[in-house]
Amino acid sequence: MTPVVKKLSFVSRDLGIDADLVLAFDDQPIAGIYKDYYPSAFAVRKFGAEGTYRADIIYCSQLAFTKVVISDDVIQSASTEVPIAVGQSVILTQADEIFRFSDPKTDSTVPKKNIQCTNNAPFKEDIGVGFIEKEGDAPKTTLVWRGVGHGQKLNMEFIPRLRGYIDRDPYREDGLIKSPITSDLLFDEDLAALYKHTTWVITYDKNSGEFSIDEEIKSEVQAL
Repeated sequence: MTPVVKKLSFVSRDLGIDADLVLAFDDQPIAGIYKDYYPSAFAVRKFGAEGTYRADIIYCSQLAFTKVVISDDVIQSASTEVPIAVGQSVILTQADEIFRFSDPKTDSTVPKKNIQCTNNAPFKEDIGVGFIEKEGDAPKTTLVWRGVGHGQKLNMEFIPRLRGYIDRDPYREDGLIKSPITSDLLFDEDLAALYKHTTWVITYDKNSGEFSIDEEIKSEVQAL
């Protein structure tokens, strides 16, 4: 199946205050969030008080497992990765200090709508799930399981529900979010349900001190 790509443009026009937009896939159907696994600050974008600012975000439905390298709770890189489809499984191994994922295979033991990774490396490892925007690109890790034990199977169903916040204590992009974000939830969309390209306008009401993010509806028909 050809991966689906979605583009979201976030725009502000004379916002009236400097602001940091934090986007994360922090609403997932898997138990153990903020305990067994953590969402990353998928994107952090700055918008200035005066003038027009734009930030484009790309999502692709091509999922991937990643062997992440983490320092100070920030994803530094993925030492290796493997594209994977729903219903498939892979195995992570380590030999001569090199990590490898096996080729994905269709596996009847994988729960419905899930992907699966078994850690056969000798020690506990950090394993991420994300997506690859286009072939040859490094993956963008969105969720991280810390300390997956030897022999442990990681089953997960990824829901592309992106949520957005304006946070006054900004997160670092690719940093792990260790507890629920306490700022008001301003953006909450299942990306699979959106058009290929949508535009979202950030506004600020100086009287109430509240931000909002609303879709900008254009007169022309948007491409499906």
